Amino acid sequence: MRETQTETVRLPLAAHVARAGLYLALLAAWVATAGSLYMSEVLGWIPCLWCWYQRVAMYPLAVVLAAGLIARDRNTPRYALVLAVPGILASTYHILLQKVPAFAQFESCRVGVPCSVDYLNWLGFITIPMLAWVAFAIVIVGSVLALRANRAVQLDYLAEGPLLGFSPAFSVGVAVAAVVALFVLSGVMTAQRATAAPAPVSLPMPSEGIALRATREEALRIYNQSCIGCHGPANASMIWVRPEFLRERSDLELLAFMRAGRAANAPDNFSGQAMPANGGRVGLTDAQILALIDLMREAKR
Repeated sequence: MRETQTETVRLPLAAHVARAGLYLALLAAWVATAGSLYMSEVLGWIPCLWCWYQRVAMYPLAVVLAAGLIARDRNTPRYALVLAVPGILASTYHILLQKVPAFAQFESCRVGVPCSVDYLNWLGFITIPMLAWVAFAIVIVGSVLALRANRAVQLDYLAEGPLLGFSPAFSVGVAVAAVVALFVLSGVMTAQRATAAPAPVSLPMPSEGIALRATREEALRIYNQSCIGCHGPANASMIWVRPEFLRERSDLELLAFMRAGRAANAPDNFSGQAMPANGGRVGLTDAQILALIDLMREAKR
């Protein structure tokens, strides 16, 4: 014990930074993993093809980092980079699909939810693949710092956790348990809100010029890009689109409904799947959405 304490005191700053970086990478990987499961299993957001590619990199990354830190394996950052580098490349490509119109021609999600659609769009640029990109970036930075420390420091800087000298196993267990508990508690609270009486919702009002419509061709193009993955072909078999729902509502009400979206746990959502606000396309105009409404009414006469 005396020898371990002496080595701990003598650790250079680079070793402390590297150790903190690896534990921060562990937290980022577990937040991203638990967060993605929360989005799909609790909120009902269906992942697209490129979302799954990023999950393929992120999920094992959470396990690799945890196991490596518990085992005090100095090769852990190498293992992490093998997963994080392809992961951040996949996130970068997914962001380009969503944000750069020129990349729409490279759309590879032909089945299921279109990759250009996102359920989340904070401040116009924070999307799900952007959050994944940040998590992968944290893992990469932490791993690079650890690799540099491996070359410069001979002492076992992973012998203790990052705080108060706790063991690696205890430190990893606390970090993982805290993240999992946070998302489990959030999931329980979300489920409880779903069973409660819905509160009045103030739907956004459309801009002026509601009588204007985009062309049917443009509506069909937008539908095939953003809606076909969940609702199927733009014909009478549109899944989850009920004729009575269209008949009982005016164009103004339907426009407000599509602007707001609908959660998977909404009391009147019989599909069990979430519909993102604006169909996941934040830039859609009123004229384009009204043209989509016309397309649905035509198909569901």
